[in-house]
Amino acid sequence: MNKIRENISKNKMEYLIIFLLLLCLVGIFSLNRYAIDTYFFEAFGMKNNAINPYYHDGRLFMTAFLYICDFLKLSYRLEKLLSWTLAFTSLFFAIIIFYNILKKYNKNNILNIILSVCVVFNPFVIEFFMFPEYTGIMCLSLLFVFIGIYFICKYFDNKKKYNLILALSSSIFSTLCYQGTLSLIFIIPLILVLKDTKNFKDFFQKILTIGIIFSISALSIALITKFLGASRLASHINVIKIVKNIINGVGGLLTTTYKILPNYFLLIFFGISLILCFIALPKKVNTITFLLLNIVCLFIVPALPHMFTSYVWMVPRSNIGYGLLAVFPILFYILYAKVKKYVNYVFICLMCLLLLWQWHSSLSFANSQIINNELNTEEALKIGNYINNYEQEFNIKINKIKTYNDKGVTYVYPFLKSAGDMNVRAFGYIWAYRAVLNNKLARFFEEGDNNKEYKLYCQNNNWSTFDVEQLKIIDDTIHICIY
Repeated sequence: MNKIRENISKNKMEYLIIFLLLLCLVGIFSLNRYAIDTYFFEAFGMKNNAINPYYHDGRLFMTAFLYICDFLKLSYRLEKLLSWTLAFTSLFFAIIIFYNILKKYNKNNILNIILSVCVVFNPFVIEFFMFPEYTGIMCLSLLFVFIGIYFICKYFDNKKKYNLILALSSSIFSTLCYQGTLSLIFIIPLILVLKDTKNFKDFFQKILTIGIIFSISALSIALITKFLGASRLASHINVIKIVKNIINGVGGLLTTTYKILPNYFLLIFFGISLILCFIALPKKVNTITFLLLNIVCLFIVPALPHMFTSYVWMVPRSNIGYGLLAVFPILFYILYAKVKKYVNYVFICLMCLLLLWQWHSSLSFANSQIINNELNTEEALKIGNYINNYEQEFNIKINKIKTYNDKGVTYVYPFLKSAGDMNVRAFGYIWAYRAVLNNKLARFFEEGDNNKEYKLYCQNNNWSTFDVEQLKIIDDTIHICIY
């Protein structure tokens, strides 16, 4: 405890800067917002969402969090605020942990602070915040990863086995929160392996240690999810097909970054940083070989879990390891290169530019999400008015909904910032439609029966905006065409 107090006292200004930087980056996400999942979450309850899919997918910390909120009868708005608070706190402490690791190897505090923020809150973490009710546990997964990295570093220093146990426990806890962060427990410690290594045997043992922790954690969550009935695990693996899908998915992810950064920004940033790192790096065979090993692992390890899933969906939140691409060479430079002042200044400027763009993306995505919510509400109220007028005119209660797709469904509003699962139209998906109306109209609609004639009518039309012609009431069911 005394060491913690001493550390806080010694670094209070640095921690304050980290706090303010992080608040600027994610503060906007503390506002009340809705992702498409949020409507389902509020319409069908915390317990239902805790079991389907989070319990079955092995995210037991998320399941427990939702059960506790339900037990305490917290409002959905308060739950989302608590989720943001947990997310902010988790990221803050993860950054502090990594900052203290970097201080051992580099004396430039400004570089250490900015690099720590960039590594923990890498661009792909932004997608965590697009799911308000689940953000906290997803970021808690990151905190467990960096706690695990801390204990791996401690084990490298003193070879005490209890540090190894603590590192493995933290890694497994991370996967029980969210599996998308697991690759970091291998990628980041691997960069540290060559530091203070005495000989090849020591080098090999360190890599083996990291590999064992990563493998046991991955195997543990695979067995847990299999036992709990996860639907995403593949029953049959077609290696060639999966590898092709992964390569295509990674290519798309790194070139577009799902609009979090401009196209090719991440790869260009990586190239510039790598060139500067190489200029300052001692031209030793072992150092260059080790750099290449790290680069290969950086591109391969984050994709490995997708080899065992039933489908490949390469989105930022499940591939956090690739978010390190921009700053990986800078981290390698700090550890192994000869410090050059001009290189330090260039790296600081580059990382400030990266954080500035991440801040811009955070504001853009959050603002678009709020507007998206308003448009969803507006459309829901129009449907609600149509139902109310019909009920009053014909004295009948409408309690069922059946939805159909028109010829070409629009899944996003083109004038809003959206990508992948971020800021999609809630009224663009059959599975979400009933949840949105239940939520916005404060009613409970059941699933209605299919009407073949109206389904054919929908398939032969193609609307671009909402129109009452998309609605038809038959008996106690409203049939809706999704445009």
